[in-house]
Amino acid sequence: MTEEYILQRDVINDHNERMANLKKYYPYFKLMEYDFSQFQGGKYVGLDMGYLLMAVLRFFIEENSFKEKDVTYEEYSSFIKEIYGRDFGLVLDEAEERSLSSHIFEKIRNEGKPFLWAYFDPQERKKKTARVRLIESHLRNDMIFYSLTSDAVEFYLDTKEIRDESVISVSQVLLSKMIESKNFRGGMEVVRRINHQVVRLKMKREEVLTLLNSDVFEGVRAYEEFMEIGIRWFKEEQKMFHKNMELIQEALKRADKEGIYGQTVKDISDLEQELKKALVNHSDLLNDCTNLQIQADEMVMRAKFSKLKRHFDFQDALKVMMNQNHTEVLAHFIQPLLKIHVKKTFALTAVEQMLTLRPGREEIGEEVSTGQEEAVYLSADDREEQRIQENYLLYLRILFRDIQKKGVFDLNEWCDSLTARLGNNILRNGDFYSFLIHLSQKEEYDMEQICKKPDTFLEEYMKMAVSGKEEEHTLRFRLEFPEEELKLSEYAAVRNMRFIKDETGGNTDDRWAG
Repeated sequence: MTEEYILQRDVINDHNERMANLKKYYPYFKLMEYDFSQFQGGKYVGLDMGYLLMAVLRFFIEENSFKEKDVTYEEYSSFIKEIYGRDFGLVLDEAEERSLSSHIFEKIRNEGKPFLWAYFDPQERKKKTARVRLIESHLRNDMIFYSLTSDAVEFYLDTKEIRDESVISVSQVLLSKMIESKNFRGGMEVVRRINHQVVRLKMKREEVLTLLNSDVFEGVRAYEEFMEIGIRWFKEEQKMFHKNMELIQEALKRADKEGIYGQTVKDISDLEQELKKALVNHSDLLNDCTNLQIQADEMVMRAKFSKLKRHFDFQDALKVMMNQNHTEVLAHFIQPLLKIHVKKTFALTAVEQMLTLRPGREEIGEEVSTGQEEAVYLSADDREEQRIQENYLLYLRILFRDIQKKGVFDLNEWCDSLTARLGNNILRNGDFYSFLIHLSQKEEYDMEQICKKPDTFLEEYMKMAVSGKEEEHTLRFRLEFPEEELKLSEYAAVRNMRFIKDETGGNTDDRWAG
């Protein structure tokens, strides 16, 4: 019975998500059905719409992503007209090129309308229609510019990664489009893809280092190939990381301005934390590649010296002597052995010096350290994350002590307690307000469950805050939000909240009291 329930749940509940993943392929197969037989008497029936579509998508990605610019119709027209003669052998005059290019562009744009993807929704038991666009347009300075949608970029990435060195860049473009379209959960998947690519490059670096140790010639070839892929696009990728961080900050400000809270703010915050981790990993990869350059140079230098080192092959010399039949050459080997001087003497003046030596005149050798402490460098993001962690842990420890001691109090009372302990500047600290935002994402907190399995990064901090404090491991409390606004400083006003300790105890599945 359980297996049957799981099967039904997977079939029904996952269907919408599967259809959402499939819809981005629909325009391609819809356009593949078109064979040009109905256009101008079928004179262009030899053209392949699928190939033309993929070529146009690649052109737009080059312009939108690598050159960071939107495309005009004239630029598209100049690109596609080269394909007619080069790939299909068509010789067209200017009027024919203009007519054919316009026809293909309108087909790809579906004449400005979205492609409609119809499917059955088993949860609501009715037909639904999803809309997919490949190219979107906007007017700027009395000119129309075109760019790819996130569905088009994701479709092209799924067919084949563009280039090894540009995977992260194109994923960043897709992430930008998802942030702009407020698809923050989809953005998390893109960031995970970026992290996977960074990990893959780190593993490739280790493989190159291993190969350099075993075969310097093959290692140098692998090293040059890796550096061409791994280093070439770092500046562009770093710039796009910071651009996406700015988009996320703007999304948070817009949500705060529009009064949007709850799951949306949580998704934006989770995406911000994930992108920060990706940025740190990417910076670490850059440092690893820089160290690889130094290590590779040292290995190549050692290999050169070992190849140039003077050595004598006794077996080869013996063969030469046997071929020449000259035994006189053996004298050059025997004479050094016969002239070894093994007699040792000790000067009497040295004995006198040993007898008259004073300990104060003894030379003390300089102590040479065998190990060198590695300097730790923190990026700006690392310092900011460290500051946030320290502040959050401080707030949590004070909050847990106050809940244990008082049982019930509101935000106004707690702020008075904080200012008494930490000073008035606490109410001007941005970390304090971000802490309140993250804390208010849930209405109930059970430290016993949190210590077993924290769900959010704030709960990770909660687990750290109660480490070594057994009395706080069973703490349970809830939050209430009265309809009251508090003016905490001249810069900030927040909604009041009440902190209520749960005194019921028992199983964590019991209902909350009050």
